[in-house]
Amino acid sequence: MLRMRRHSLVLATALLALALPLAAWQDPIAQGDAAWGRRAQGAQGGQAQPGPIDEAIAAYGRALQADPANLDAAWKLLRALHFKGDYVARTQEEKQKIFARGRDLAEAALDRLGQRVGGRKKLDDMAPQQAAKALAGIPQARPIHLWAAVHWGLWGDNFGRLAAARQGVGDRVRRSAEILIALDETYEDAAGHRILGRLHTLAPKVPFFTGWVDRAKAVSEERRAVALAPDNFLNHLYLAEALIEHQPEKKREAQDILRRLLARHPSPDRLVEDERALADARALLARSSA
Repeated sequence: MLRMRRHSLVLATALLALALPLAAWQDPIAQGDAAWGRRAQGAQGGQAQPGPIDEAIAAYGRALQADPANLDAAWKLLRALHFKGDYVARTQEEKQKIFARGRDLAEAALDRLGQRVGGRKKLDDMAPQQAAKALAGIPQARPIHLWAAVHWGLWGDNFGRLAAARQGVGDRVRRSAEILIALDETYEDAAGHRILGRLHTLAPKVPFFTGWVDRAKAVSEERRAVALAPDNFLNHLYLAEALIEHQPEKKREAQDILRRLLARHPSPDRLVEDERALADARALLARSSA
């Protein structure tokens, strides 16, 4: 009788295991990756639904909580938070909370990178080229610097660009972008050049704080991004905006860039992102033609 009970218990356990969803056996990063792949599910144009990306954020958060030194969990959580802030959140208050969390997580991730090269202060004291050389053997250094720049920049945008400039946000964004360029200027469709060009396009010139802002560099960085990654919609959109804002004599070129962009179709892998870029391109073209 005892033997039969043991067999029954083993059989019941096996059946229960078979009944559990596959996700239960995956590590949290794999769960996050699966949810990330579904981020466009239910989206309407450039506005995504919260469900899939919230699943990704929760999964990556569990992975990072279990192992705070897990740099893959850190950068993937930053990427997911950016998507929620830019493509799901509808109010400024929501965006502020999301990008404030991203900013803090980015700083923690940069601290972890610093520990790999002798400490955060030592890393911060390095010129971008030196920092890139020191970090070259750490593959996560590229996405961490990318998303650190993004979250600091968007946090500043949502709390006010002038106040952000006075708090040194622009310097942080510029440094991370320059390190990313030094590490790999082609990474994520020339993200380093795209971010740096965007910074020089949008950052206010504030004496003693952002005197380095260069509107010509805004255009040259975005041109470089387009040259390196012509399939990325944002590269074209940001180049057109930089031209309209800072080289108005080239407005016709900018409008031609926007019209060519609007003739393209979104990538299935970046459906929400590309739909939003197309909507922004339509709005920018309409404003520039008014």
